[in-house]
Amino acid sequence: MSKYKISLVTLICFFAIAASTTAIAQVKPYNEEITVVAPFDPIIPDAFKISSNPAVDDSITSIPVMNYNIMPRLADVRPTIEPLPAVKLVAEPLSKLYRNYIRGGAGNYAALYGEIFMSSLRSRQYLTSVHLKHQSAAGEIKDFGPPANSRNEAEVKATKYFDEHTLTGKAFYLRDGLHLYGYKPADFPDTVIEKDDIKQRYYTAGASASFGSSYKDNDELNHTFGLSYYHMAGLYENKENNVQFTTTFDKRYDLLNLDTDQVLGITGGYNFLNQVDSLGKTNSGILLINPFIKAEVNEYSFMAGFKLNIATGVVSKARFYPVAEARLQLIPDALKLFAGFTGNMERTTLQNITEQNLYISSVMPWNYMYEKFKIYGGFESNISRSFNFNGSVSNGTYENYPLFVTDTSAYLLNSFTMVYDNISNVKLKGELEFIKSTRLRLSLNGTYTHYKTGDQQYAWYKPAYELEFNGRYDIQSKIVITAKAVFNGPVWASVPSLNPLFDGNGESEYIFTPEKIKGWADINLGAEYRFTKALSFWINFNNLTNSKYYRWNNYRSYGINLLGGVSYSF
Repeated sequence: MSKYKISLVTLICFFAIAASTTAIAQVKPYNEEITVVAPFDPIIPDAFKISSNPAVDDSITSIPVMNYNIMPRLADVRPTIEPLPAVKLVAEPLSKLYRNYIRGGAGNYAALYGEIFMSSLRSRQYLTSVHLKHQSAAGEIKDFGPPANSRNEAEVKATKYFDEHTLTGKAFYLRDGLHLYGYKPADFPDTVIEKDDIKQRYYTAGASASFGSSYKDNDELNHTFGLSYYHMAGLYENKENNVQFTTTFDKRYDLLNLDTDQVLGITGGYNFLNQVDSLGKTNSGILLINPFIKAEVNEYSFMAGFKLNIATGVVSKARFYPVAEARLQLIPDALKLFAGFTGNMERTTLQNITEQNLYISSVMPWNYMYEKFKIYGGFESNISRSFNFNGSVSNGTYENYPLFVTDTSAYLLNSFTMVYDNISNVKLKGELEFIKSTRLRLSLNGTYTHYKTGDQQYAWYKPAYELEFNGRYDIQSKIVITAKAVFNGPVWASVPSLNPLFDGNGESEYIFTPEKIKGWADINLGAEYRFTKALSFWINFNNLTNSKYYRWNNYRSYGINLLGGVSYSF
């Protein structure tokens, strides 16, 4: 054997002896003889190798969805505030107020005009004012009687403010001087007519006072008391005295279990009237009792109640009128809708009749007028900050509605009396206003009325439509331009004429025939130049179209006329 094989055999033998010695120490002794019959040939096998190569795995790895909440934790920050010294603000200067304002002027047709306003300055305790006015014209109108006229006004007002009440008082005096010029002297060639024969004067003197609460607490009982008196008289024994007392109480309650309180109240009053003419005197009065309830729920508001009117006098009558109104704020501060129904009782008086027509007879047939039923509806809208648009429609039924007709007891047929009729009307009314800051203001108002009469053929002197435009433009606070235009539709007049069949034995001396009076337009333009804040000069042009229109039968208006003057504040 070679040297390497001998060494390997020796090593194997050594391990074999060592292993046997160990085994003998652990088990029972075992004796066995081993005979080696062939040479030992050790072989080392080949190692196992991994044949796979590394590769990139491209698969998409899904990321699990994680849900978690962050619990907020308030930081306990305690800043230290150091006091700052107060800033001294300079108050915005208030505009200067003048105690007195005087305005006067003159024009063609011998026109004179003067007006004075006097008032107290700013005060939280009281407010007083005085107003005096005179306006007259003595021009002539071709072919008609002398139309000289004048109007004088005087008024004193005072208001006292208490912590929770307000006291207001007023005294006034009015005087209208006129001539019944609605005749043509050429039609009476054999009659001498003096100016004083056709003159008329009306004067009214009166006073009123009211005392009312102004509580800031909504739970208080609100109350108002009013008392007024006036005396009115003309030249020919016609006189009128009126005393009126009114009161209102209301308080908030939660009667209907709504989100807001309701207002429960009552209005009452008594209107006493004493009327005197050459035929005698008449005393009459109207008692009013009007309980009501008001409620607001979100954008809705309601009012409901009734009126009880009791007429006192020679014959007493009582009328009951249900009243109600509902409002809906469709678009907040932009569009409101309303609808309701009502009724009323009134007495024709010298005061309210002369406000419509000054050329009346000295003896008038006074009566009660009943608004039997009136239903109405409409809207109020603010289209934008500059545009306001309002509209309404109503349908009313009236008993004893007064209409003017020529008084045939007057020799010159130059005065009017009244006839009463049962009528109904449908009225449409619209108002449009445009305001651009304080410099430009435009407004347009229109009314269309359809009348249905009972006994009378037409609603005498009642136009189907009336339209009025007003405008004001301020140029750099130096020049102010004003404009006004009035359009009236045609009216029907009941015109008397001599009856050819009159014989004094039953036939009427006059027969009445309807006559259509054309519609008219009165366009006025004015300008004012402010020389200083206190002193200004102005001029007004009236009836620019020189229209010779008629308001009443045989009562023609002046043509174009102008009035100019000066105004001063101090």
